[in-house]
Amino acid sequence: MSSRHRLLPTLLAAATVLVATTTALPAQAARTALPVQCEVGDETVLSGDDVDYDLRGTCGVVRVTADHATVTMPAATRLVLEGGDNTVTAKPLYDVEVTGPGNSITTPSVRSLVVTGAGTTVTVSGLVESAELASTFSSLTADEVNLARLRGVDALTARKAHRTRITGSGNTVELRRADRVVLVGDRNTVTVARGRTTLRDRGDDNVLELRPRRRR
Repeated sequence: MSSRHRLLPTLLAAATVLVATTTALPAQAARTALPVQCEVGDETVLSGDDVDYDLRGTCGVVRVTADHATVTMPAATRLVLEGGDNTVTAKPLYDVEVTGPGNSITTPSVRSLVVTGAGTTVTVSGLVESAELASTFSSLTADEVNLARLRGVDALTARKAHRTRITGSGNTVELRRADRVVLVGDRNTVTVARGRTTLRDRGDDNVLELRPRRRR
């Protein structure tokens, strides 16, 4: 057998391996974020499921109807999450409404937050002016909350809350400091680690742990 014939099977085998490797690469590659330009005064609608979105410009209203999407965005006057299982990372937001289930939001601050979608997670590193949780198994974690209303079965964790009103039942509230807490619902658990808190409890079977301020 000539050297040419001996090399032919080897070259064919190498080509087969190369084709198999090239075919496998797209499945292993990371998804590329889709750039979306926001326009002032327009509503930006994100409807594609399983898409990574990178929003740019000045956003007015951003509406997410997709499922399993990842959204990175600048500040916006309004964010509406109607789809489910989306992850949003944003700069300061003015108004936020979450009606879809299983969504996650991370932002520095929110003026108004309304959550009705079950299993929602909201993380705010700064101030939330007004928050209304009327869901099941949703949670808000913030540094400071000016006004919090819990109407469903949810959880609130904050360094400080000025006014907290709980009309739902089965909520869990953990605060480092709280100025005023009003309970109307039943079977809620409220913990305030420090400071003096004005408390009004009209519900039944609520579990309260309030620690008075230490006197110097």
